[in-house]
Amino acid sequence: MTSTRPFEMNDLFKFNNVNLDVLTETYNMPFYLQYMSRWPELFTVAEAPDKSIMGYMLGKSEGTDELWHGHVSAVTGAPM
Repeated sequence: MTSTRPFEMNDLFKFNNVNLDVLTETYNMPFYLQYMSRWPELFTVAEAPDKSIMGYMLGKSEGTDELWHGHVSAVTGAPM
């Protein structure tokens, strides 16, 4: 059964199988680190029972004062 959990720093070394999908936009390491440090609650992974990463979602929140909105930057899954 697939489960979701917060993305962890060590996951950066385990999600190549997801990023190898031709439909997945691949970013550089500082991009992922920025999301990890600024919006950790919006960076999640889908994990298989064998603990491999099946997909991930990263998002952010932007705004000032009372004008805030959310933005999903990536949602992707590993190819079969």
